Amino acid sequence: MPRSSLRLCLTLLIVGLLIPGDAFAWGRGHRLIRLWAVLHLPEWQRERIGAESLDRLCSDYTSLQDKHASGKAPELDPYCLVPGVRVSLHDVNPPEPSAKALLWFLDQIVARLETGETDEAMKFLGVLCHWNEDPGCPSAHSSPVTELQLKTLLPPPKDKERFNYLFGAGGIMDTGSYQIPQAEYRPRLLGRTREEMAMRIYQHQRLLKQHAAAHIVPIVQDMMHGDGTKADEHRAAAALDNAKHTADVIYSVLCLATGRFDESAETWDDQPLTDWLPEFHGRMIPHPYYVSPFLVDQAMDAQRQLQPLQFPGPTPGSKPQPVEHGYGMGTPFSLDFVLAPGTVYDHFTCQVGLHSTAGPNGAVEFAVVANSQELAHTKVIRSGDAPQTIDVALPKSNVLKLSLHTIAVDGSEPSHNLTVWGYPTLRRE
Repeated sequence: MPRSSLRLCLTLLIVGLLIPGDAFAWGRGHRLIRLWAVLHLPEWQRERIGAESLDRLCSDYTSLQDKHASGKAPELDPYCLVPGVRVSLHDVNPPEPSAKALLWFLDQIVARLETGETDEAMKFLGVLCHWNEDPGCPSAHSSPVTELQLKTLLPPPKDKERFNYLFGAGGIMDTGSYQIPQAEYRPRLLGRTREEMAMRIYQHQRLLKQHAAAHIVPIVQDMMHGDGTKADEHRAAAALDNAKHTADVIYSVLCLATGRFDESAETWDDQPLTDWLPEFHGRMIPHPYYVSPFLVDQAMDAQRQLQPLQFPGPTPGSKPQPVEHGYGMGTPFSLDFVLAPGTVYDHFTCQVGLHSTAGPNGAVEFAVVANSQELAHTKVIRSGDAPQTIDVALPKSNVLKLSLHTIAVDGSEPSHNLTVWGYPTLRRE
């Protein structure tokens, strides 16, 4: 192991033992995640920043916004207060303020590195990393329900009622003896411009929060009714996901700051929309999609059996045309996505039609809407019809809300209106 890596390991071990946990999310987990991420950076980045600065990123600068909370450390204002923007530097925020804050942090880090203020850059980077680590903890920052709701659904035994489920103080989320598993990992470039990077960091932060939330119930169940072994496995899994994301953030920021991009790194000129998390908070529509209005990369037939995505064949009775990625969707329904900044992609393309299993009385129209402006509206597509192609230019704005609408035609049968959005893709010219 290189001397710089060994020094980082020893530093993290010491501070992880001496410094208490945070109130809401990762305690020592911040340090474990940060070290794992730094150790997976390419050698040229570790040499460019230097062992001493990386040591401080993994120890002194893991929780600056926690120290700053409630005005306790005004000297940290320059790193924890984003001018003109109100955001929580612990949570996933709405897209517009989040994009503004992310752009500001990127600018601060790049500017400090350009002027040789590496230690200052690490302070801003430390706050940015912490902001991207809190939502990755199975805790209050990632939970879709409140502490009270969770304790109502999963009541604790009498002798464990003192424990908090979601909060670190007296809680069960960042305890135990978990470690982040060793794994081969090459950090992914999240963009080649500040706008693209900010947009993708936000999307990945939202996905991280969703993945972390899935660990909450198993951890609670094992801590309340088991021996804690399974809980540690879930903590470790969540921390590994988070460490990969943190590695991506650090790697991408340093690529942006130095203008050095590996030739093999993704260009993201084409972005499948299925890789992103839609703005969906629950809604019921007619059978068979009445509870789950859409599915990713699969569909349902009228009997609610799962089916691969496919369009009808070109002639009656011919083999259906498979669709490699997209959405199976019921009707009527609108699936929304928010892009911030909304200036990165130029076009949206897809193929739309009824699924090959749709009944004979299916009849739908499809529309694409951006910021309340209709960009495309198909003619009526009936059961057995060939799919139609949509290719529209996207408007440029700070925030772009993209909506995919399926519209039932009067007289059609809801259980036959089984639609497919095939290959929905954001494209750059």
